[in-house]
Amino acid sequence: MSRPDLLFVLTDGGRARLVTRAPEGAHYVTVEEIDNTEDLRTLRGELRASPPVRVFSSHDSRRSAAGPEDHLASAKEAFMAEVADRAVARLERDRLAGVFLAAPPRLIGVVEERLDGRAPIVGTLTKDLTKAPDHALGEWLDEAARAPQLKS
Repeated sequence: MSRPDLLFVLTDGGRARLVTRAPEGAHYVTVEEIDNTEDLRTLRGELRASPPVRVFSSHDSRRSAAGPEDHLASAKEAFMAEVADRAVARLERDRLAGVFLAAPPRLIGVVEERLDGRAPIVGTLTKDLTKAPDHALGEWLDEAARAPQLKS
């Protein structure tokens, strides 16, 4: 029984790699990299330059930031949308069977939501593998490549 060809999406809040198995199937190959770290670094600098207003609590002397906005989280979510779009395009272009996601726990749901209904998700791993070299990915991804289970 031949294994289906999968697209492995390895992402964190600022970087993503789209990875496939090499044609001979012995190792993994990064086919596309998406880097948003410079944009996040710039945003962090802007946020530090103009911190939110701090207000006193009416019950004690503690202070807290006013306003519920988390601009960094929304920037990361926008990046996840871009990653999902690029993954769907690669999936269609290369005629791959499905997507396997590897991302930190706080982002895995965001990526799944962005891919929902657009690409079959065959599995997930709550681990940041964006900095792992291609030759080391087998340790984490081989099991997923052998027995994918479509989530729908």
